[in-house]
Amino acid sequence: MSFRFKHFTVEDNQSTLKIGTDAMLLGAWANPGNAKRILDIGSGCGVLALMMAQKSNALIDAIDIDQLSADQARENFDKSPWSDRIVSVCCSLDDFRPSSGDLYDYIISNPPYFSNQLKSKSVRLNRTKHEKGIEVHTLVKKIHSLLRPDGKFSVIFPYENHLFFINVCEKNGFHILKQVNVHSKPRSCAGRTLMEFGRTVNRCPLITQLCILNENGKFTDDYLTMTADFHYF
Repeated sequence: MSFRFKHFTVEDNQSTLKIGTDAMLLGAWANPGNAKRILDIGSGCGVLALMMAQKSNALIDAIDIDQLSADQARENFDKSPWSDRIVSVCCSLDDFRPSSGDLYDYIISNPPYFSNQLKSKSVRLNRTKHEKGIEVHTLVKKIHSLLRPDGKFSVIFPYENHLFFINVCEKNGFHILKQVNVHSKPRSCAGRTLMEFGRTVNRCPLITQLCILNENGKFTDDYLTMTADFHYF
């Protein structure tokens, strides 16, 4: 399908990771600040890399293990206003090495977290969406090796497993800096958690709540404000 954002268009028909609410939430919330180099791990069609390009002046590498996804991301990048500073790389996370050898100021990832769900019949989907593709411990250790000492990284994770992810991060020297628990509608349980990590110890991380829909099934003002730079409403 073709998705028109305010400043770019994304095709995702060849990608194993389609555009969805998770990517919109993470990309809209994530703050790369003055980052000069950004890495998008598991980029799929490249939407997060494009959102980071809109938010920064950084050089961006977007990696995905699936060739068709990486090819489609490259096509999306080439058609964007930032084609000169986003690179799509087809590579496993284990094998990835930055071409310049430089570490990243900011890393973003919408990681796979389907290890306890039924697997698809598609080998491509299994490799991309299940922990067979990127296992959580491997992901965090790799981020540790690729991120500058003062760098930050952001992810979106299921709320029911977010404490497990925080624990893995703490074992690798990362501390949560801020967190948003996302509810689909009022009085519903949180379904997703947005998290930002760094190496600086933060004993009082900022924890907030976000509700996507109101009682009438319309987007809340908070969600509209968060995504205003990207969505047409």
